[in-house]
Amino acid sequence: MKLSLSEVEDLLPGYLSGDLSENERSMIDEWRKESTENESVYLECYKAWEAIPLLNEMEKFNSFEALRKVNKRLHENKYSEWRIIIQRIAAILLLPVLIFSGYQTIQNLSLKKEQKENLVIQTVSSRQGMVSEFSLPDGTKVWLNSGSELQFPTHFPPNLREVKLKGEAFFEVAKNEKQPFRVNAKELNIDVLGTSFNVVSYSDETQSEVILIEGKVKLSADEGQNTKEYGTMHPGQRAVYKEEFQKVSMEEVNPEKYIAWRDGNLIFQDDSMEDVVKRLNRWFNVEIIIEDPEINEYIYKATFRNENLRQVLNLLKISAPIDYRIIESKVLPDGDFTKQKIYLMKKNK
Repeated sequence: MKLSLSEVEDLLPGYLSGDLSENERSMIDEWRKESTENESVYLECYKAWEAIPLLNEMEKFNSFEALRKVNKRLHENKYSEWRIIIQRIAAILLLPVLIFSGYQTIQNLSLKKEQKENLVIQTVSSRQGMVSEFSLPDGTKVWLNSGSELQFPTHFPPNLREVKLKGEAFFEVAKNEKQPFRVNAKELNIDVLGTSFNVVSYSDETQSEVILIEGKVKLSADEGQNTKEYGTMHPGQRAVYKEEFQKVSMEEVNPEKYIAWRDGNLIFQDDSMEDVVKRLNRWFNVEIIIEDPEINEYIYKATFRNENLRQVLNLLKISAPIDYRIIESKVLPDGDFTKQKIYLMKKNK
């Protein structure tokens, strides 16, 4: 059934507003497909319809009737004449819209500048040997590992939730598709919408790592004035970013091993003694020194649940041919204490 111009005039406003029945919508759809000129007419009306809400805010007029006025000469015989009329009316409609949009843009830029100037950065630190649990202003949950630090604003701007991490943290991000969440881990950026993941990025190390538990994250790195994209991760992956080579490597892992610290546990699964020592140093705030390089090559598997340092050292001694010697902390002139030192050496036969 071919629509007359008067029928198109009657149906088009309801088509744009979504008030037509399925049958009536199909009729307009068919009319649009009949010719490129019909589709052009529709697009011009659509532009005018898009402009009406902004004008409605300024002038409070009836948008439905306004569109009918735009379409009032649809019944004229020549489409070309009608198109000229529509374009003129659309231009008249769009001119104040452009002025209004420009005003709004200036206002938004001023608001963003004001928000940025009033942005207060808060820092949460986790003491050595402690795990801190807290929530960010958007409801995101954070577990901060021993000796770590997180910086974040007291309120997030509308376009991005951004935090800066030094150390290790686990995030359960509150989902908000309109406001992405980003973790800055030195050069590495982790962008998410809503997910849970672990990040390790200590200032005294030349690598950062991400372990994804749920959802999806996108990785990138700031390299001078440019940003390099490293793709996305899926759950169960561990990504390691090497600052020296500016490369990311990924592997499939058992995530539980990397997030057990939240519950006060340490899990080692076929880890080198070098990695074991590094994690124990952070966990107990001590300095473990390996005297014999061969010890670094030992592979270790164990789970520690709330054991103290001496208990851990004794378990290491039982499971591997090593011994240890402890040098207690000393008081410094300023009243501070040196770190406790533990020397690991090969066990005498």
